[in-house]
Amino acid sequence: MEIVGWVFVGILGLIAVAALAMGIMSLPDARRYLKIRHM
Repeated sequence: MEIVGWVFVGILGLIAVAALAMGIMSLPDARRYLKIRHM
């Protein structure tokens, strides 16, 4: 059962890192979008 727990933690970590990377990548686009909406 320990192996399943480690795999679960690993998958959660990967998802967290992927979400963080996507958030950082989309930040400039979000700012540009807000600027366009503001005008």
